[in-house]
Amino acid sequence: MVSKLNSRAPSIADLKRRTQKRIPKFAYQYLVGGCNSDQAVARNRHCLDEVALHPAYLSRAKTASLATTALGVQYDAPFGIAPLGLSGLIWPKAAEYHATAAKKANIPYVLSTLASTSIEQAAACAGSNLWFQLYPPKDQEIRLDLMQRARQVGCNNLVVTIDVPVAGRRPNDIKNGLSVPPKITLNSIYQTLLRPSWAMATALNGMPQFANMQPYMNKLSNLEDVANYIRSTLKEPVDLAMLKELRQQWTGNLIVKGVLSVEDAKLVASINADALIVSNHGGRQLDLAHTPVEMMQEIVEAVGDKLEVFVDSGVESGVDIARYLALGAKLVFSGRPYMYGVGAFGKEGADQCIDIFSLELEQVMNQLGCSSPHELVKFIN
Repeated sequence: MVSKLNSRAPSIADLKRRTQKRIPKFAYQYLVGGCNSDQAVARNRHCLDEVALHPAYLSRAKTASLATTALGVQYDAPFGIAPLGLSGLIWPKAAEYHATAAKKANIPYVLSTLASTSIEQAAACAGSNLWFQLYPPKDQEIRLDLMQRARQVGCNNLVVTIDVPVAGRRPNDIKNGLSVPPKITLNSIYQTLLRPSWAMATALNGMPQFANMQPYMNKLSNLEDVANYIRSTLKEPVDLAMLKELRQQWTGNLIVKGVLSVEDAKLVASINADALIVSNHGGRQLDLAHTPVEMMQEIVEAVGDKLEVFVDSGVESGVDIARYLALGAKLVFSGRPYMYGVGAFGKEGADQCIDIFSLELEQVMNQLGCSSPHELVKFIN
């Protein structure tokens, strides 16, 4: 099936265009949008486009291998699937499709606290490729239980996101009624009717839920009550004291996501975290934020000998993955492209997205004369 998809959608841009035609406008705008006036989203694209590499045509390496090691584990490619909250809004069972595809391709899959799939279900699909992203609840009992559930299913990597002290302000979502709870309007009904495949799939599977948080909601069913619960429970900002506490409580690898400065990177290293993810949340939280491209080399130079440095934000191709690897990242995560995959083709689209990234990255590396992902740093500057 995937080979057939290559002729229909050979690039992430093709998946994106098809997704736009298959899901309602409000869902598409939620997926592609950033915050405020989308300047951070635009800067991510601009800065990635400015990264160029130089080939070594007369010093040919062996055929490129995408295999890499991160946090002591061998993966078949140097990229992974970033955490995606309420991915079921874009396409039902998206999280299960991504988790299954990640296991098949042997790449990391990061499940969000606010995913529409539970830790247990994701583990059944992803196996040992499952990582868990934690938005720490203010209730320590819930926080500890979420971590214990992750450990019980064999998850060894806990990703803590620090760049959401407050919710991002997203004008399109406000206009579209994508609040918590969502507002059903005549416009949203009209948009849904224009996308019968999405409407049918959603009707068959039900509206997406906060699956990981449901055990703690005391059978709340009213949307307003659920919204108030989520807002009050997950409003605890992550500061250094919180990270130190989580480091003591979590016995596996601790990865801190949302680092954008050398100062924060050094603080993350100081609490004995195992890795960090340089990220501006895909431009969805702070519209005047620096881009990971601008900060990567400084951060790698400052802490790269103390912990592993990963990255996300703005990735739209295997070429972009090569750019981030050349800047010093050990793993490159992205979220939107994988959603374009399932939005475009359902389950098979998750595999297709991974195939596109792999084929494009492999082509770039062979063109440069680079034999492995960690050697891409030699082809910059």
